[in-house]
Parts: sequence; C-alpha cells; structure tokens
Amino acid sequence: MIVRSIKAVRLFNHILLGLVLLVLTGAFWNNGTRLLKSTKQWWLGRTTRLLGMEIEVIGEFPQLQGDVGFLLVSNHVSWTDIPVIGSLRQINFLSKAEVKKWPLVGRLAQTTGTLFIQRGKGDTDSVARQMADYLAQGRSVLFFPEGTTSDGRSVNRFHRKLFRTCEHVPTQVLPLAIHYEVEGLDHSAVARNPVAFIGDDEFTQHIWQLLAFSRVKVKVAVLPPRTLNLATLEQDVTAIRQDILAQVQNFNARQHLANVINTSARLPDASSHAGQRDEAASF
Repeated sequence: MIVRSIKAVRLFNHILLGLVLLVLTGAFWNNGTRLLKSTKQWWLGRTTRLLGMEIEVIGEFPQLQGDVGFLLVSNHVSWTDIPVIGSLRQINFLSKAEVKKWPLVGRLAQTTGTLFIQRGKGDTDSVARQMADYLAQGRSVLFFPEGTTSDGRSVNRFHRKLFRTCEHVPTQVLPLAIHYEVEGLDHSAVARNPVAFIGDDEFTQHIWQLLAFSRVKVKVAVLPPRTLNLATLEQDVTAIRQDILAQVQNFNARQHLANVINTSARLPDASSHAGQRDEAASF
C-alpha cells in the first residue's frame, strides 16, 4: 500500500507538471509548435513509465510521404492506449467528449490539440473535416475506429464515417495493434485484462488499480500503411480491421502459449517431453 501511494503521488505531481508545461510551451496560444509536440511526447512517455509500463514496438514507423500526416488507427483497450502510442510518435488524438470532464487530464487534452467527438450527436462529418485539416497541416492524428474499448481479446466492428477524411485530403492510414500483459498474472485465469478500461469503470479507481502492478508489458505492432480511396472505402476499412484483428489474435495466441509453458514448468512432475506436447497442442 505504501509503495502504491508513493507511485500515486509521483503520478499526480507529473500531471501537475503537465499543466505548468502548457504555460511554458505556449500551448494556450498555439498547440501546433514543435516545442509543444516534443514536450507532449516526453510527458506521455514519462506517464507510461510512472505506470510501470514497458513498451515493445514491433515493426517501424514509416516516414511521411509528402506534407500530409498519417491517420493512425488502433484497437482500443484502455485510456492508457493514448500515452503509450503518444510516447512513440508526435501525434494528435481524437477522443470522446467525456474526457474533457476528467480531472486535470481533460484540461491537458484540450490544450494540446486533442479533437473531441460527442457520440450519438451526428457530428462525425464535422470531426472528419477537422481531422483532415490536421492531416493537411502535416499533423498525424490517432483515433480508435471501434468507438469504445474492449478487453483486448478481439476487435469490435469499425465505424467507417471518420475514415472519410479522404474526401478532403489524401489519406494514408497507419494501422497499429496494441496488447497488454501484466507481469506475474496468468491472464487465462482472470475474467479480463486488468488494464482494460471498459463500460462504467471509474478513471481514478482504474489508475489506483494499475499502480498495484510492478510492471505491465505493452506490445505495439506497426502494420503496413494503406492508402484510402473513396471509391473503395468500405473494402479498405474492412482490410484495415482484418490486419489489426490478425495481429491482436497473434498476440493473444502467443500469450496463451507462454501461460501454458509457464504452468507446465511449475508442475512438480512436468517433464520436458510433456512441455513439448503442450507447446505443439497450443498452435
């Protein structure tokens, strides 16, 4: 409890530091400066470290082709997806409007150029245009096409309207797949991944829960980019979702295999031959 309390104090102080940095970087007047972008990336990276997250990137982020930013899309597991991905790339985010009301974090998001969408209000066309404007300025934007979070075991259907940025600007999509593993936890034995932030979960309680873990391993796969074409948009979005889903399933299969091997290794009479049979049966 003492260790977790110390970690909570450090995280709270880091959030307060973020508010100070907003002033020092001039974010209240201009949220597109190079100084703010690099400061935001640093701040998000330190946030993940304070949460005990160890990030592994699989693949490489490609260089921009021309002056238009990337439209990054990812499966959505938790609010932590934003600091994880934002620590790897200088990007802007699209977030649900409720985030504006989160203590301190909402203010940080608003001032650093986050775009917001009110679900069920029919403003997707307007938001798609705002995203296209960011892309045209060379600013990459991340959004989560599922529109909600999952437990990380699959990928929900994609909402397609926000992909219509390609009506306004040439759009190259960079798909990402994200996966969390809590060190020392047998994920097959728990109801859901504790990093997942689902439904009516309360933000501050979820942070307190996360701080109980000494380390969370995060894997982020960078998948091949795809160029959106308005004439084939439905097929393009379906293909992007399939790419992400295949990688998420691969992550979960590997984690299951690791759990099987670790469980066999702990059994007192487990032999190397038995371990080999378990491994083969897991594919």
